[in-house]
Amino acid sequence: MTPKTNIGDMFDAENFRTSGHALIDVLADQLQRRLTGVGPVINWKSPELEDQHWQQPLPQQAIFNADDLINKLQSDILPDSLAIHHPRNMGHQVATPLPMAALCDLVAALTNQAMAVYETGPSATMIERQVIRWLSELIGWKPTITKHINGILTSGGAQANLTALLAARQHSAKSNVWKNGIADHKLLKILVSEHSHYSISRAAGIMGLGTDAVIKVATDIEGRMDVTQLQHLHQESLIKGEHIIAVVATAGCTPTGSIDPLLQIGQYCNTQGLWLHVDGAHGASALLSEQHRQQLDGIALADSVVWDGHKLLYMPATVSAVVFKNPANSFAAFAQDASYLFQGENHETEEFNTSYRTLECTKRMMGLKLWAALSLYGVEGMALLIDEAFAKARLFADKIQADQAFELLMQPQTNIVCFRYLNDGLDAENLNLLQATIRKSLIESGAFHLTQVTLHGATWLRTTLMNPMTQASDLDALLTSIKQFAKN
Repeated sequence: MTPKTNIGDMFDAENFRTSGHALIDVLADQLQRRLTGVGPVINWKSPELEDQHWQQPLPQQAIFNADDLINKLQSDILPDSLAIHHPRNMGHQVATPLPMAALCDLVAALTNQAMAVYETGPSATMIERQVIRWLSELIGWKPTITKHINGILTSGGAQANLTALLAARQHSAKSNVWKNGIADHKLLKILVSEHSHYSISRAAGIMGLGTDAVIKVATDIEGRMDVTQLQHLHQESLIKGEHIIAVVATAGCTPTGSIDPLLQIGQYCNTQGLWLHVDGAHGASALLSEQHRQQLDGIALADSVVWDGHKLLYMPATVSAVVFKNPANSFAAFAQDASYLFQGENHETEEFNTSYRTLECTKRMMGLKLWAALSLYGVEGMALLIDEAFAKARLFADKIQADQAFELLMQPQTNIVCFRYLNDGLDAENLNLLQATIRKSLIESGAFHLTQVTLHGATWLRTTLMNPMTQASDLDALLTSIKQFAKN
């Protein structure tokens, strides 16, 4: 019988301590099983049937006590979650989060620092500012005035990209677009790689430009933006009387992990007075690596950069940074008054109020986990994770090329590998269908988790190798399983 609820019990520190210890034990056991590959990657169930299972009456009184909740987590919820730490989880660009970073998220949840203004999150604000300084230094920007911070942390890369493009629009317009709108402006356009993330088109729609404002630039055979095509499309837009508010280059595109030639793009944008935005959500973390940072040469020429911590910085979701070369531009995206929050009269006096620069008012203490990871492991330690992931991708590519049953799309530039199973007896349409069928069968079996991508009409299997526990034997097992499923 569940006891009647009272407010004192809801906030009892000793109850929290006891339940917290029990929960950590459950999670630690789960982590150990996942890291060693025990159990399926995903306990596949039909979403339609599962949805019916979870449709329960709204509880009017308590139906669980704390022990019941932990038992429910242990018996139902955790086993039915995608096993992110499993060595054979190779699907999406979602980090295998560092356990200590996850503990920092517990601190953030309990202390609940809203961070709208400095007084609602003093230490959280200072930590975030330090993290932004560190990321800016890695990009190659070293502000001469350390008081001015040139960026913000946001809930995900989509919001970070939107923030950067809003600032680019405000910066490039001849009047205050934020206040007056875009009706008086000639056609505003954005030049992007054909492999740009969908959040760029979504941002254009949100900004009132329309998704047709996004002009896609073709890529080369390695999935990198064609600079000659970029120049051609830019000049063509000028002839049409269009106004390019930003060029968006990608450092680690979602389909293939390819990194655009940032130095050439940056040099062109700088000579043409174009705002360069680099969506480095996935690949910017290569800046920590001595082995791989040269792939991002030229990123310091950008006006704005987006960087996801919950990808190759191995943070729990979500934490993204949007940073600007010029600190003043970090205020350009949003410019409205809220007297109950902002008492200052200019950017100088609002320097420490984070909501002045972001879509969010209430904002989670996101910086703590990044600050803790860099403090615990340093750039060198975090670089080990990146080097391991990139090396594993190259190893897998070599295995694919050595097996005549498969075709490799391209040599990996980061940790994403695209390939497909070959069958000479199938036409293009059925060969595509075969890849999708293989992937579906693998996932529903629980043996592996991987994704697929369609490029220029061809469907490819896609792996994102992020788990340090994934071994060469797991890669071999994946190829063997694909062959078996294909034959069936």
